[in-house]
Amino acid sequence: MSLEPLPQLLTKSDLTTRLNISLRTIENMVKAGDFPPPVRIGKYVYWSEVAVTRWRQKLFTDQENWRQ
Repeated sequence: MSLEPLPQLLTKSDLTTRLNISLRTIENMVKAGDFPPPVRIGKYVYWSEVAVTRWRQKLFTDQENWRQ
């Protein structure tokens, strides 16, 4: 039985750096349903890198498929 590697977990701090947005913006996007909800582990919250990557792909799909 082979186990697939677990995706990297990202903190709010990681997201603010990667996406160049504030903590409040992340919180507001989650509340509005525009960003994947975090998973709570103990007192910390995390996002799967896979979920964030899928969100980014979805966000830019129309732009990348645009044809003049």
